[in-house]
Amino acid sequence: MTEIIHHAFEVGRMGKPDEFDSIIASYLAAHLLEINRKARFDLRVSGTERKGKPHVRLSGEVSDFILQRRNLEGEMAKIALDTYNLIHNSSLSPRQLGVSFNFKPQSTNLASNRSAGDSGNPIAVAYKDSPNNLPWERFLAVDIRDVIDGIYRNNGKVPSYLAKSSGVKELKDLRADGKIGVEVGYEGAKIIGVEKITIAAEHENSLRLSELRDKLSAIVDSRLGILSTQYGLNGHLKTDRIIVNGAGAWHRGGWGVDEGSREAKPYRDGFGSYGVAEDSFSGEDPSKPSGTGTFLARNIALLAVNKYGADFARVALSYAIGDDRVGLNIVTNGTGRLPQKELEERIRGEMGLTIGDAVNRFNLRRPSLYRAIAKNADFFHNHRLPWNRINTN
Repeated sequence: MTEIIHHAFEVGRMGKPDEFDSIIASYLAAHLLEINRKARFDLRVSGTERKGKPHVRLSGEVSDFILQRRNLEGEMAKIALDTYNLIHNSSLSPRQLGVSFNFKPQSTNLASNRSAGDSGNPIAVAYKDSPNNLPWERFLAVDIRDVIDGIYRNNGKVPSYLAKSSGVKELKDLRADGKIGVEVGYEGAKIIGVEKITIAAEHENSLRLSELRDKLSAIVDSRLGILSTQYGLNGHLKTDRIIVNGAGAWHRGGWGVDEGSREAKPYRDGFGSYGVAEDSFSGEDPSKPSGTGTFLARNIALLAVNKYGADFARVALSYAIGDDRVGLNIVTNGTGRLPQKELEERIRGEMGLTIGDAVNRFNLRRPSLYRAIAKNADFFHNHRLPWNRINTN
């Protein structure tokens, strides 16, 4: 008898401080790579509020030759301001956003070699029959987040397809902060149901809690119904446990009540409920295994499912600083068509597994990739990103 397993994932709305800080870090990373494709960096972004004014601290390690750039701090301050205004639908001037800097130089020795710039154990998974082969809990949490944020950015207007199915045409007076958690049950590699969805949404005083709960519940329920039909799940995505602002009305969020940190919740970047949660990927250069290794592990998991016929794959890589030898472990929970050892050998024969190999395979020093990550506030939903695409020939 197959046992039931539950997996959960939580994602912040784009205005949630740690999510927002990660978005800023990704835009900053794009800028540094635009200056020099061999730049090394590990950026830290932490926002707060001082005397009623938002303030962000930018720190971390950056290649010394980048730190010598004239007006670097001015360029980074502008990126932080533009990102703040984008996410918060605001129009702050430079004087209205405080920015402080505390960067330290980082060695360039590992910037161009093939070995890992750090040790790490990245993990990624793929499912055969889910959207983008993502875990359902991860897909649904980000999908619902994007629906809510889209309504917020569109001044409360609900997308027409959802307005028709939910009966809710508008949801005005949302604010930018919040989070979405989704818990899903699986039997083997098959989803058997959504256990619960928990939503926290910051809102204006003018939006009554009862209205927020009723409208958001209807919108999310409609979205689940549409996805359930689209993927032939016979209502398995429907749930009677949609909890909206369970702690009550929430009128003040953001940096004023939560200082956040792009490093605060690394599991939001990857697949933490399936194993080791690496460092946050946001704001790291491609020599770091946290992000680059997870991208490669994800690409391998996609191959295991879409080329080698597994219903599920969990791929774990192991890196040691300065060492080209890479550990590889692929588990399919008994759904693979090939024995584990043979599958791992085929993958090793098909691609290089070093960090340098992954950087070249996905062309990870392109600034446009980091901007796409920042725009999506996610690494795995956009099928155009190179690690989310495979060649099954």
